[in-house]
Amino acid sequence: MAVEVFENQLLGYRTALGGLEALTRDICVNCINLEAAKTKVENGLKNLARDIEAESIPSAETKANLKARVDALSKAADELGIAEDTSCQRTAGVCKMGAACFANGAADLLKLVPAPG
Repeated sequence: MAVEVFENQLLGYRTALGGLEALTRDICVNCINLEAAKTKVENGLKNLARDIEAESIPSAETKANLKARVDALSKAADELGIAEDTSCQRTAGVCKMGAACFANGAADLLKLVPAPG
């Protein structure tokens, strides 16, 4: 059962990262919320890697595969192009995304995937 939960979590992280990656191509690249969402995803992936390592998974191959997928997602998160100097784009008057913050929404997608246990 735990393997299926880990796989679902990996799908959630892939989806969230896809959203964040799309946001880095536009106005959000300078957004402090995108930077915070990136950090949230990176920390979540570190926790997921620890959970996988601690889990008793019968197949070493399956465990290695899960860890490799986490590593690939961690690398993708690390490579997200965010400006060095960020600020709230809404406060600056340049955010055109509407009432809600897309960067926060992308990270919040992870709340929809159940955690192990």
